[in-house]
Amino acid sequence: MKKRLILGFVFQVLVSQAQDIHFSMYNLSPLTMNPANTGNYNGDWRLMGNYRSQWREISKAYNTFSIGGDMNFYPFNQNVAGGIFFLNDKSGGNLSINKIFVSGAFHKKIAGFKLSLGLQPGLVIKTIDFNSHTFPNQLNWGSGNFDNSLPNNEPFTKQRLVYFDANAGFNVSRRMKKFEPEIGASFFHLNSPNESFYAQANKLPIRQIYFASLRYFVNAKIAVVPNMVVNVTTKANDWIFGGNLEYTLSKTSFFENKIFGGFMWRKGVQRISDAAIVNFGVKYSQYTIGFSYDVNVSPLKTATGAKGAYEIALIYTGKNSRIHKKQIPCDRY
Repeated sequence: MKKRLILGFVFQVLVSQAQDIHFSMYNLSPLTMNPANTGNYNGDWRLMGNYRSQWREISKAYNTFSIGGDMNFYPFNQNVAGGIFFLNDKSGGNLSINKIFVSGAFHKKIAGFKLSLGLQPGLVIKTIDFNSHTFPNQLNWGSGNFDNSLPNNEPFTKQRLVYFDANAGFNVSRRMKKFEPEIGASFFHLNSPNESFYAQANKLPIRQIYFASLRYFVNAKIAVVPNMVVNVTTKANDWIFGGNLEYTLSKTSFFENKIFGGFMWRKGVQRISDAAIVNFGVKYSQYTIGFSYDVNVSPLKTATGAKGAYEIALIYTGKNSRIHKKQIPCDRY
């Protein structure tokens, strides 16, 4: 068991340098995906929550929880939005990351296109208890077992980090008869914060996310939504591609009641396939709930039995109280 803890610790350190916390249902975690998503919906305000549990077959599973909300404002008849979210992630049972970010965005329609720009500053608190781990130097050669009461001889200088972080992003979309394309990009760690527990600095590189989707309305009831997300962090890149099928059950003055489901495929570094992702959900009145499951197809599937991660997402959206102006043609006398 302790040998597995060593391997788990080494693995989580390597992974922490390669990728950030992410959700498979990125479209149902808008504020962690792109600051420009703040207020980018039809409504006055919304609340959202996400939970992800990964690799439960391995001792000390990875768990991520996020909760947040945002609201639209219209000063001087301009659409601006503000929001906040909190995220907690526990990796390997001992490494804990807490994030709290405020998020702001500006939305403007220009020549039929909707342009959204967002900025997201926040604080990150990262903690780990090194005394609960064992290291190679703690091998007791007499017993053949690892003993964490022995000196680990590791040059750690701290077990808790607090640093400022900043993200930014944009989205562009347009409805064109049966088509509604959308593209966007977000950039994380713009200030390259230091996340090292050692005296030697380890600055986070800027992580880039590029997103593209195309909603095609087959008819009044059915829409097909292919999409793709690319994550770029120095040499550690991954991308997700797939799509959803949406079926509208009914419409009201404020909301569409629909069911949706789809399939995605995620490839990791060096083009190694990581997971097959299935998702489904329902949007009814002011509620949206989604569920997804990652089937592990990477080499780690030997240890996990091909079991990856599951996610649950819930969003509540307040009705839009803003009156949209419409032009009514009439004769002038």
